[in-house]
Amino acid sequence: MSLHSWLLAIRLKTLPLTLAAILLGAGSAAKAGSVNGLVLLLALTTALLLQILSNLANDYGDGVRGTDSGARTGPTRVLASGQVSAVQLQGAIKGVGLLAVVSGLLLLWQALGSNISAWLGFITLGALALLAALGYTLGSRPYGYLGLGDIAVFIFFGPVAVLGTHYLMQHQLSTTAYWAALTSGLLSVTVLNINNIRDLEADGVAGKRTLALRLGLAGARLYQLLLLAVAVLAGSQIMQGVGFLSLLALWPLSKAVRLVLTQRGHVLNQALALTARGALLFCGLLALGLAW
Repeated sequence: MSLHSWLLAIRLKTLPLTLAAILLGAGSAAKAGSVNGLVLLLALTTALLLQILSNLANDYGDGVRGTDSGARTGPTRVLASGQVSAVQLQGAIKGVGLLAVVSGLLLLWQALGSNISAWLGFITLGALALLAALGYTLGSRPYGYLGLGDIAVFIFFGPVAVLGTHYLMQHQLSTTAYWAALTSGLLSVTVLNINNIRDLEADGVAGKRTLALRLGLAGARLYQLLLLAVAVLAGSQIMQGVGFLSLLALWPLSKAVRLVLTQRGHVLNQALALTARGALLFCGLLALGLAW
């Protein structure tokens, strides 16, 4: 067991999506009033821990089901490759889950004070986020194997992350926040869809009926174009000032689309990285424009 193995399990390349969502939520809050720095820090910490928890659980769930076979075209998975044992991965899942709960409670305490009704609402959201992080590939009927991953990613990287961050700072929502949530959620789904296009053959063999598999290669590619187009259109509704620099993100995003439309297999790992970075650049600059 090495640091490199754990970094593989954490899947660092997926974390920009979490940063993008929280930053865009903070940007929309700044436009509505102000940003609480400690709330922002705790929101980032909690969201990143939930994303890491999901990645660890996915490695474990796919590993024990045999989905991550030696023929996979994606990055190495630590359980399937024997770099980390099932017991070690289970321990990491429990530890990160506990840290996420502690961080989330500190976030609510700092942002909501004694507002009991708001506490109940966010406790419910937090419990659902934990279940979503674990349930993608774990359990008797993991929703990732039923083609529901796209919906979950949109909800938790869009409305939950963006609107949640905005509300924790402003205690109310705005039209800008809704456009921001739509932008972040759709961009996050583009990353999942590339992952699922890359793994079409392996997922078919393993019985993982992702939406991309249900749509077929041609349908999944068209779906990718639609997701990106609507995300950019939604983002354009809240561009202002330096936020127009977010259009610079169209360069890596368009490069990724070309790969998705013309390539298959491991080459799509490059498209994944380009899209994740492009999403962070797009959302980060949008947020800067809203805050400045």
